[in-house]
Amino acid sequence: MKEPFGLADCESELRKLRQEGYSALYFGETPFNQAAVEEETYLIVGRRGSGKTALSQYFSFGETFKNPILIDVDQPALYQRSLTEVAAFGAGPRDLAIHRLQRIWYYLVWSLIAERMRHLSPEIERACEGQTQPRSLSEFIGRKLESLVAIFKDPGDFTEADLNSLLTEQSLERARPAILSIARERPVIIAIDTLERYDRSDEHLMNALAGLIRCAAEFNGLYAEIGIHLKVFMSGEVFPHLKEVGLQNTLKDVKHPVYLLWRPRDLLRLICWRFYRYLKANNQLDEASKGEIDWTNPGVVMQKMWRPYFGSYVTNGRGLREQTFTYVLRHTQLRPRQLILVCNAIAQNAIEEGRFPHASETDIRVAVRHAEGELAAEIINSFTTIYPKVEEIVNALLNIPMVFSGNELDRRAYQSKRAWPGGSYSPAAFHQLVAELGVVGRVTRSNDEHGYIDADFEYSLMDRLRVTEQDQCVIHPMFYSRLNVRIDRDTRIMPFSTSREHPEVVGL
Repeated sequence: MKEPFGLADCESELRKLRQEGYSALYFGETPFNQAAVEEETYLIVGRRGSGKTALSQYFSFGETFKNPILIDVDQPALYQRSLTEVAAFGAGPRDLAIHRLQRIWYYLVWSLIAERMRHLSPEIERACEGQTQPRSLSEFIGRKLESLVAIFKDPGDFTEADLNSLLTEQSLERARPAILSIARERPVIIAIDTLERYDRSDEHLMNALAGLIRCAAEFNGLYAEIGIHLKVFMSGEVFPHLKEVGLQNTLKDVKHPVYLLWRPRDLLRLICWRFYRYLKANNQLDEASKGEIDWTNPGVVMQKMWRPYFGSYVTNGRGLREQTFTYVLRHTQLRPRQLILVCNAIAQNAIEEGRFPHASETDIRVAVRHAEGELAAEIINSFTTIYPKVEEIVNALLNIPMVFSGNELDRRAYQSKRAWPGGSYSPAAFHQLVAELGVVGRVTRSNDEHGYIDADFEYSLMDRLRVTEQDQCVIHPMFYSRLNVRIDRDTRIMPFSTSREHPEVVGL
């Protein structure tokens, strides 16, 4: 690839490199890889750009599953409309509706398995007789759902018993022993991705997602030990809401979830691994980078793969000196896609100035300033389905100080009132929106002598970020330009949840 740090999205890299090339680029030392392949893991939660698609590909070439059969359902948009229609019919009380959708998902999963494995056994092939092979597994789900929609629209004498009969097709029941026999020799992994953007007010769609999670919890409990693993990838932007309204028994439905929450040291190792692969392939490695590198040690990676090319320190736009990796990383929300985009922008500036593979302080400052606008726009855009007019609502924070007290949010909230549709405005809703977007964080500690303020942001937590009037708050550095933030302190905001066990990584 031309891009020194790779492409910013896994789908594009897969199209360009195919799976064999992509597996060589994939960094296998992240903390999520082993957790994701564990038998008890069926739910993986991550925000846009956190690596969900990349992780789903890892199942096919990682070392845990030998010669696996990967059933990768990665285009949920192809069946979302039909799924919503199915969820709308005869919904009834929410818990009953979710239970019914859980059974429908159970039927869809077994149908997917049979379709993908039909060529491996005559018994499985017979279960698929009369079905033309689809272009994709997402299209296959869409067809199955459309057939259910047709039944529900013209039910006639169609009863709940008829639905039970449909969802326990005898042909699938007869194929199951053959499927289980193959799975004992070749593990089967069903990876179902979900959309990153949803209208959370669509109760039927939320019920369908809750049904999928409940299905995965039950399915994995029954079949993971004998070689069939169901893994559901859920949008981190939507999951907190789903837990609150659709999965009321979270102790039962949400067990052992894997959250794709990246730490600074893991992002350092990931981005340097990609850079190393590029430089080595193009014979551009510095002497400091040659020889064996311990990729499990962030200090070694910093010394051998970051500092030789980016330097140790950069003076930021306000004249404050800080370590280069810290400067770059704190203008992201700790997601691989964002870091790849920023680092490629630095590299491009260095190429244009004839300095590559090394970058000057100017290259770094210019690239970060340009990239932060793109990243802020992408974050806001990712919430447009959840919060209509989110752009206008966020504008209530224009010209806010970089550090402020929690009660300032109530005053700003009122200024956004006209942008909220249909009487949905409340100060609490505004608090939740700015926290969910990762625009506002809560100060955890500060050190005026060294010039830093640590803050927690919701994107790095497993639960909601709650901000009270007594809390001290900050704006994320990524949004300084977008909101024309008043920089009224000689300090740096550190949007990391870190214990600073590796000070050479976080820069303090």
